[in-house]
Amino acid sequence: MRVFVTALVGGVTYGITNLTDQPEIWKITLSVFLAGAALIVQQLADFERRLDRGLTEFNETARLFSQLNVSPVGADEVQQLARNVAALGADRDAFLYAFAREEIRRTAQLLEDLKGHHAAYPGEDRDWLLNLTRCASTSVDAVSTSVDRGFWETDLGRRYEDAQEDAVRRGVRVRRLIILNSPDDLDADVNEVRDRQRSLRVDVRVLVLSTLEARDRRDVVRNFVVFDKAISYEMTTEDNDPSRIYETSLIVGERATQRAARFEAWWAKGE
Repeated sequence: MRVFVTALVGGVTYGITNLTDQPEIWKITLSVFLAGAALIVQQLADFERRLDRGLTEFNETARLFSQLNVSPVGADEVQQLARNVAALGADRDAFLYAFAREEIRRTAQLLEDLKGHHAAYPGEDRDWLLNLTRCASTSVDAVSTSVDRGFWETDLGRRYEDAQEDAVRRGVRVRRLIILNSPDDLDADVNEVRDRQRSLRVDVRVLVLSTLEARDRRDVVRNFVVFDKAISYEMTTEDNDPSRIYETSLIVGERATQRAARFEAWWAKGE
């Protein structure tokens, strides 16, 4: 477009000077001069637009980092992420950039979901459970149902045990309430889990489902862990197979507070 406008100005100028019967040297000189001026004006206008856009983006970035500096989350991790993204350079395989973008997008979506007090993950999660346990500063209150059968022998179960043990060393109170369908379910496997957890200095109680009121019994449909009474980590099992995780959720806000209160009421009834 700039070339077209420049050529148009030059051509129009040459035509006008030609009508006035000017010397050829003046026709060419004036045409070139005005065409060049038109090009410079266009370049300056484009530069101004770019400058305005750049200043707008700079101001937006400065505003965001200003908000981060006063945010409880802080800006250090975000700055580290930005530095690491910039350091990737442009000489890597395209697949690496696609994977990096997807991981950043996934984290951004998690933060967006947490603003709405609920985030979900299809199937069994790994990272959330371990990171929440590592971040806990006061309490980890867990309700275990039949879905825990065999869990502690898995790689995730062993790493979760290690994270619990580290939390106890930090002064975090870790409690586990094992809910059974009937007293007959208190078998060797349950006793082994209870003894194993207690060896990690985890407080363990057992609660038989029949001792709960009918309304509470309906609520025992998923395992949940409440961290610092602020975030509830919940697992929903498949209808036809209670040993398989259908979905993992993070709940914050009022529902997490309700889960914490429910745990306290059930804990008081456990033995």
